[in-house]
Amino acid sequence: MKKGKYLIMTDIEGVTGVTTFPQAENSEFGRKMLMNDLQAVIAGIRDAGAEPIVYDMHTDGRNVDLTALDVPVIMGKPIIGDKYRGIGKNLDGLFLVGLHTMQHVPGALLAHSYLREYDAIHLNGTLVGEIGIEAALAGEQGIPLKFVSADDLGCREAEDLIPGVVTCAVKESLGDTMALCYPPVITAQKLREKAAEAVKADVEPWRPGKPYEIRVTFSDCPYLYKMLHIHPEIFIDNRTVGMKGSSLLKTWSKYLEYEKEMILA
Repeated sequence: MKKGKYLIMTDIEGVTGVTTFPQAENSEFGRKMLMNDLQAVIAGIRDAGAEPIVYDMHTDGRNVDLTALDVPVIMGKPIIGDKYRGIGKNLDGLFLVGLHTMQHVPGALLAHSYLREYDAIHLNGTLVGEIGIEAALAGEQGIPLKFVSADDLGCREAEDLIPGVVTCAVKESLGDTMALCYPPVITAQKLREKAAEAVKADVEPWRPGKPYEIRVTFSDCPYLYKMLHIHPEIFIDNRTVGMKGSSLLKTWSKYLEYEKEMILA
C-alpha cells in the first residue's frame, strides 16, 4: 500500500479559540492554538499511515513552532512560479488547517480573502476565497484538497466547492468577532480523527479550466492607490486588477510578486 505524502497549509484565523485578528496576528495564544490543531492533524495523517510536510502561510509564514514538531516546515512564503509551494507535484493531497470564509459571508467569523483590503477575488468568473484559490493551485498539479479545518461557515464553503472534501469545524460563527468555541482538548481529538479519515477520502483535484483568469477587487484603501501607482497596466477598472495565463501557478505567483511590491512600497 502506498504510504502517501500530504501537504498541510496552515492559517490562524480559523484555528481553535481564535476570534479576533489581533489574536491571529500578534499573540502567543493564537500560535499556541495553531500548534494544538496542527499537531492533531499531523497525528491523524500518521494514524492513516501517511507522512505530512507543513507550509506556514499565515502573514509572513513564520508562525509555526518548529521546536515542537518532527516534520519539515516551509517558512517565509517563498514565491516560486514553476514549483508548487517549493515542493512540486509529488503529493497525494492538500490539507488546509485554520482556514476561514471569504470576504462578505454574512455572519462569518473573521471573513476575508488573503488581505482584508481585498473586496473580492474571482477565478474564471467564480467568486472564491483562500480555500478556492488553494484548491485550484493544488488541483492544477493533480493534487486534491482533501481536508479543511475552520469555523463552521468556512467548512461549508469548502464543502460547497469540493465534493467529498473532509471538514472539521473547531468553532461555530456567531458574528464577525464572535464564536462558540470548542476547547482544544476536544478539537484536537476531532481533528485527529477527521485527518485520518481524509487521507482515505476519494476526492478529485479541483480544476476550474484553462486559460485561467484572476480578478482581484480592492476596497477603497491605501493598497489600491499603491498598486495603481506601481502596476497601472493590470487594472481593468478603477478598483479591479486582472491577470490571465495558461498556468494558474505562474499567473498567481506573478500577482503575488506584484502584491509584495505593493505591501513594501
